[in-house]
Order: sequence, then C-alpha cells, then structure tokens
Amino acid sequence: MRRVRLRPPDVRRQYKMTVAGQLFKHLGLQMYAGAVPAISELISNAYDAMAKNVWITIPTGRPIETSDEIVVEDDGYGMTFEDCNSLYLSVGRNRRSGTSEWTTAYNGLSPRKVQGRKGIGKLAGFGIAERIDVRTIRDKQISHFALDFNALTQSQSFADTNGYAPEALPDDGATTREKPATKVTLSQLKITRTIEEDQFKKGIARRLLVLERNFTVHVNRKAISRQEIPFQFRFPKKPGTWETADLGNGQQIQWWAGFCKDTIPEEEQRGFVVYVRGKLAQTPWFFDLSGGVWGQHGMQYLTGEVSADFLDDNVDLIATDRGTIRWEDPLAVPLKEWGRKKIRELLEAWTDKRRDAKYTSPKITQYLQQAEKLPEKERKVFKAVVDKICAIPQLDKDKDGRDIADELVEFAYNALTNRSFLEAIRRLNAASPADLQQFTDVLSEWDIIEAVNTAHLVKGRVAIIRKFDQMIKGKVPEKPDMQDYLKQYPWLIDPKWTMLVHEQALDTLIVEKFKLPKSGTKEGSRRLDFFCLGDRYRTAHVVEAKRPGDLVGRKEFDQLRDYVLFLRKKLHEESTDPDQQRTLVRGLLIADRIRSGDEEHAKSHRDAATFDIRTWSNLLTTTEAMHKEFLDVVKLRAPADDPRMKDLSAEDNEPARTRKRGKRRPKAGKNIGSQGKTRRKK
Repeated sequence: MRRVRLRPPDVRRQYKMTVAGQLFKHLGLQMYAGAVPAISELISNAYDAMAKNVWITIPTGRPIETSDEIVVEDDGYGMTFEDCNSLYLSVGRNRRSGTSEWTTAYNGLSPRKVQGRKGIGKLAGFGIAERIDVRTIRDKQISHFALDFNALTQSQSFADTNGYAPEALPDDGATTREKPATKVTLSQLKITRTIEEDQFKKGIARRLLVLERNFTVHVNRKAISRQEIPFQFRFPKKPGTWETADLGNGQQIQWWAGFCKDTIPEEEQRGFVVYVRGKLAQTPWFFDLSGGVWGQHGMQYLTGEVSADFLDDNVDLIATDRGTIRWEDPLAVPLKEWGRKKIRELLEAWTDKRRDAKYTSPKITQYLQQAEKLPEKERKVFKAVVDKICAIPQLDKDKDGRDIADELVEFAYNALTNRSFLEAIRRLNAASPADLQQFTDVLSEWDIIEAVNTAHLVKGRVAIIRKFDQMIKGKVPEKPDMQDYLKQYPWLIDPKWTMLVHEQALDTLIVEKFKLPKSGTKEGSRRLDFFCLGDRYRTAHVVEAKRPGDLVGRKEFDQLRDYVLFLRKKLHEESTDPDQQRTLVRGLLIADRIRSGDEEHAKSHRDAATFDIRTWSNLLTTTEAMHKEFLDVVKLRAPADDPRMKDLSAEDNEPARTRKRGKRRPKAGKNIGSQGKTRRKK
C-alpha cells in the first residue's frame, strides 16, 4: 500500500470570510417589508431604551409621495457617540451578550425585560426607506448621522473598505438644553400604497403586548390601545384577562382566546399570536391543527394570544423575521402540542355554547313557548327538530343578514300545522348533523311546500284586507271594532308584524306615566287612544288609529312623540341584559287628514324617526302589495320547474273572469309523497 506524504500548510495561503453589502438587502428590505413590521422594530428599540412614549408621524389616507417622511421619536435615555459606534452601528451584536436580561431603571420606570437580541432591528427602516436619519441625545451630547441604503449595499466587501462610514450631520456635537431622546427619520420611501391609519394602528397593537400606561405609542398624535374586538364567547370570560397554563416541563405560558359572533373577515386575524417578551414572535396560526368535522368552520371565528417568554431565554427559537418560531426544537414542541389540544377543547366548548346561544335566541325561544300549546306528539317532534338545528354550528346568517337557525325553526313550527311538511321534518330528524347534502335536499323540498302554502295564506289575507278596506270606506268607528282588529291581526298593518302581539304591560307604563284614565274606571270607560305591539324582545310599536276622515295635528303628533320617547327611555333603563334590550321603539299614527299648517311639524317627527304617519288607504294598499311581494320572494327560492310551482304560476296567470266563474283546479300541494311529487286524479 502506497503511503501519501502530507506536506505542511503553506503559510502564504490564507482563507478569509467577507461580508458583501448585498447582505443588508436581505436583512432590511426583504425581512421587514411593510410599514407595520419595519416600524414595530423601531418601537421595540425605544422600549429597550426605557422610553415612556413613542411618537410616530406617518402620512395616512393618501398615496405616499417621494417627498414624504416617516418619523419615530421616543423619550428614552438616548445614545452617546460611543454608544452609537460600539452598540447601535454594530450589526448582529447580541443585545444580551455580557449584559443583564433586564434594562436599568430610568426616569421613574422599573427595569424591563430586554426585547432585542439579534442586533439587526436597526436595519428594519431599510425595508421601507432608502435613508435612515438618526438623531439621539444623551449626557448633553448630540449624535446625528445618516445611513444610506444604496451606499451601504454597493460595497463588494466590508473587509476591503474597513466597514461603512455613515454620514455625520451638521448639529452632531454638544448641547446644553435638550433632554435625552432619539429621533429616527425615514426618507426616500420605497412604499407608495396608501396607509390606512386605523389598520396601521391595529397592526402595531397586534405586534406588541407592552402597550400600557408606562409605555404609550402615539400615531399622528393619537395613542394606540389594545382594545379587544367584541366576542360572543371568551376564555377566560372577563375582557383583558389571561389564564396561566403549565406545559409540564417546568415552563409556563399565559393565554386567552375569543370566538366572534360572526366569522372573522380577515383571514390573517384568525388564530393565535405567540408573543415573546411582549413582542410578536409567531403570526396568527392554529399550531398546525387542521380541524375536524366542526373544526374547519369554528376556526373562522377564533382568535387569541399566547405569551411564552421561555422561547427566547437561553436558546433563541425565533426566526430572524420575527414571524415564526422553530417549532421542531424540543423546547418548543410542548407548546405546540398544548396549542393543538387547547384548540380542540375550545372548539368543543364553542359548539356547546353556540348551541345554547341558539336556544336562547328571541325567535327560537318564542317558538318553543308557542309549541307548548301543541299536541304532545307534535310538540316532541318540534323539539327534536330544534335540537337538531341548534346542534349545527355552521348555521350562520344568510346573505340578507337573517339567522338561518331562526329561519329553519320557523319553517319547522309552521310545518306542524300542515301535514304536507311532516315527511320533510322526519327526513330532517333522520339526517346526520354532518350530512349537509341531506339538509340541502330537505330545504329545497321545504321551499316548494312553503311557496304553495304561502300562496294560499297570502290570497286569504288579501281577501281579508280588501274586506277591511270596505269597512274603512263604510266609516266603521275605530273603537272598538277597527282597533281590536289591528291588535289581534298586526299583519293588517305590516306583514312583517305577524309575530307581534298586544303588550298590555307597555300600555300600562304609558297610562301611569301620563296619568291617563285606566280601563274599568268611570273616566276610563272609553278606550285608550293607543295600543302597543311588540315581540317582547327587540321591538315595540305604539299605534294610534283614528277614525277615517278624522283631522289630526300638532297636539296628536306631540302626544304620540311623548309616548314613544318615554317608552324608549323606560325600556332602556329597565333592561339588565344588553342582548335583550329593545333596540326599536317607534310610533305609528293612522289618520287620513292633517290639519293645515301642521304638515312640517309632522315631517319633523318622521325625519327624527319617532313615528310614521299613514292613511288608511295607503296602509291597506301597501300591506296588500307587500304580501304579494313576499309571495314572489318565497316562490323565487323554489325550483321553477317543479310541477307544483308550475301549477302556482298557471293559477296566477289565469284570467280573473275564469276564476270568478268558479272553475275548479286541482289543489296544489296535496298528496305529496316521499319523492315530493303531486298525484292528480285522472
């Protein structure tokens, strides 16, 4: 075997590592693209400098121009010339190397846990600007210099040029009057798109947990706050509070989570933000959890925050861009596992709470109360359907803002009075909660049955409205007949008032307040001039119906106004639950003639949304038209090619004289089998 003889190394051959200026493009421009991440780093530097305040001046609400500047000032302890050279201008210097993990007390503030570590945050300004102007004061000494992005990145090797020399600016030197502070001015901006101030402030607040009374960030002279968005459910329940969790490895975290009532529109706001030392370290995510049957849907409502300082203590687990954490590291794995488990628990709790919330919605509560009057068999069927509907967390609002669960419960209730709905209800009961296709099929059938039945309902109501119109033209006194009709059948006023009822308790409140004669007394033998309708939850209407042809004016207007304003105030004061407050209290005056000269007074009340004024003729004509429009809307939801819908269309298009002669047509909607087809006699 041949031996290889090794020669001693040639001392003339030396290896050398150099740093090119292009590196700063990666550390600045590419890592801190965008105003929020870039300026967040400058705020973090101010926090470590023991500032109480940071003032940001930034152009908002319009496109950025080349002459614009962004200024970030703080009242921290500033830097001396030596600090600038040895600390600030030393790129990559470990902020915590050889020094304490805590800052020193300053300006009446207790020490803070240092946020900085990697020593590259000072380059963040290059993510959005070509030039960084730094003016800092400490020990009555001004240090003022500028960093130029183009000059910095043009250097091929810092070893050849002995580094980069920032430009010293004219007032660099001593001062006798100015207090310690630092001002960073970003100019020659690279961004051009419009910065919306509210979105910018929310972005900054989302990145920093340290916004508090001892550290305030101002944007264009307005302080940023970390106010939470409204939640339907929050864990823990009290706003602004956190829970502590033990990861089982000696590490602890703090966390909170919240579910919005509707889906969170911005996808980047969904999920958990992870903070380390009060600074964002992981953008919103779900700990790599994909979700289950309800999970994918529930995640659209969920947001939260986790504070985990241990991720940046002895070992640095935060990616350079401060957007992600190295989750594969053994130190981070327990937190990731905790996050997955916690999200599953939260989604289960959300499903239960969302079901309970549906049960307590005013409309479903109302139908459950009404169902108590149904026969036992129908009552059990109805309650089973409500259970099934409320157990589906995906049921939100439709495109028109209506609650789908409320609509389904209403359909189910109406179905119990019509045998043609029972088959659809049984199919709905038999369906699995996850079988959305089955629900779609049932709802399609439901639309057809509802259209057929609504057609009969509307035609009957229109006939009643026309008969009522004949009574009006016959000048039937409004007391007791006409007022009683309106109390018992509010849909004569408006088809949307079908579910409203006469609320005697509201009548009593007004009677007692205005010292009106009570019913049953000698003085009160005549009826009240008004009555109240409401749904006992959200709406209340004070209705005053005058005789056809009666004259009304300022006195009647002011009286009804006083009733409405009093009722609004009284109901607001007596409500202990904001979710159950009456949000709509208005008046309605039904009268044919307004006293001459009082027209403008009437208009002022209309404009103030206190009450409406309608004539008897207009009231009934409008109500009839609205019923027909409602039928048209219901028919549009059903498939036009279904035989039952074709029968309805043919009946609508049939000449009036044919119907008057009593031509008999097959009744649509009868004998509907399991396949939803109409059987006709031949």
